[in-house]
Amino acid sequence: MDSAPTETAPRAAYLLMTARVADREKMAAYGDALDASGLLEAHGGRFELAGQPANAVEGWPVGVGAMLVHFPSRAAAEAFWFSAKYQQDIKPLRRSAGTFQAAIFDAV
Repeated sequence: MDSAPTETAPRAAYLLMTARVADREKMAAYGDALDASGLLEAHGGRFELAGQPANAVEGWPVGVGAMLVHFPSRAAAEAFWFSAKYQQDIKPLRRSAGTFQAAIFDAV
């Protein structure tokens, strides 16, 4: 019996971004540019949620929304985030539009 090594599929990852938006017009331009770029799809990303909480059950700051994007792997999420197109063309569109936090998490 041949016992060839098996490759483990990469673990999925999530990009979580929280935002307190101060300038909705800038955020709309950012969202439009991100959609038009096709970058999320090119890296296998898909939105899982975006917006304000339906029920802020514990400690969630008033006025803070979130965006959760699923990627097939951490490498794919990082390739999206650190791409020149995102960093140079899209991300600057939200400059001064609010306060943001972002992190990439490995799925469980």
